Amino acid sequence: MKRFWVITSIFLLLCSCTSTRAFTSSRLLSPEIALEEKLSSASSLSVPMPEVFFDGSAWLDRFTQLVEESDDYILISTFLGSDAPALEKLYRAIMDAAERGVRVYFIIDGISSLDMTASKQYMTPLYFLRSSGVHLVEYNPVSVTHLINPATIIHRDHVKMLVVDGLYCAIGGMNMNYISLGAGEGKTQRDSMYLFKSPSLASLLSDEFVSMWNDISMEEIERDDFAVSEADADESFQAWLVPTEETAGMFASVIGSAKEKLLILPYLPALDGNMKSALQEASRHGVDVDIIMPVDLRGYAASGIYSALPSLIADTSSDVFLSVFDENGIELPLLHEKLMIADSRYVVIGSANFNFRSMALSEELSLVIDSPQLAALLEEHVRTMMKGSEKISYEEAIQLKETEGNVLAYLFMYFGG
Repeated sequence: MKRFWVITSIFLLLCSCTSTRAFTSSRLLSPEIALEEKLSSASSLSVPMPEVFFDGSAWLDRFTQLVEESDDYILISTFLGSDAPALEKLYRAIMDAAERGVRVYFIIDGISSLDMTASKQYMTPLYFLRSSGVHLVEYNPVSVTHLINPATIIHRDHVKMLVVDGLYCAIGGMNMNYISLGAGEGKTQRDSMYLFKSPSLASLLSDEFVSMWNDISMEEIERDDFAVSEADADESFQAWLVPTEETAGMFASVIGSAKEKLLILPYLPALDGNMKSALQEASRHGVDVDIIMPVDLRGYAASGIYSALPSLIADTSSDVFLSVFDENGIELPLLHEKLMIADSRYVVIGSANFNFRSMALSEELSLVIDSPQLAALLEEHVRTMMKGSEKISYEEAIQLKETEGNVLAYLFMYFGG
């Protein structure tokens, strides 16, 4: 088994430079080329101002309402999904919808039942949904046969998305499990979901869902069977939907186009050399880069983050803040949010973390939105979050690495996310 992981690590390290090569592109990093031009290969659309959810309990209630009001079809994809007492109403609503004739298709990642968060104390696998007619399929289920090809074990479906009746759709960082939605009482992870009333976005997300489903399921479905709503929607802001294969290029483009400010919530800050160099280049052009991230106090994860800190500061010229405690010194729930804002105008949301794994080893969906209004709302949210954050100096980072860091934990974080 040790030999297996050594071989896998070497294989992935050899792949890392090519998978993030977009971060070395002079074109994508040029501040002289408009972001719109750089994103020309992504799907362009207009979207409305979304409903924004920073609280898992609030999103759980809204999610349940959308399912209860559904009429034709529901498409769901999640990385980690499991039942827990607080989520029973949601899963009961999904089952009721299927039983009344709503077509429900559900993609869940194959490692969902191996959840390592507090959800493991409560979770029940979701196979029971099939008894009500829910079409449930796993992405890359973990099995002995996958040991033949280690890349299939490492590569996961990290997408979190919802489409209801071709009108309402959501993307973001929240999984469908206890720690994301059901913990409550100040224990739910800090995260975000964005709900749009947008036939245009619902159509593109349906395209992505059907393609993924047909890649992994024996039960093929037809895109034409999922109609787009004809309801009116105030789709005011230019946006681009970015699929997996364009994730690195999108982030490189946003970084390269920033002229004054970059605000990044990366979750786990495992960046490779290409990514660090892109941030360093932005800093050289006068861009102020702030990175706000958690320390996951589960032992191995904290050790990995502490190992990464000195290089993150020195090799990116960024200001790095740890968001672990509030202004009163009370430990906060884990910050799981994924966000990038450039120049108080361009907002990047979705499932992708700003780290190597999301660039190279996961299926992701991201949305870039040109909206000063949304940027202002999210910047205020981050300012509130930062009241208890601690800015880490390079000297402090070195000390943390020496006393708390662990290189094996960092490698696990780098590849395992």
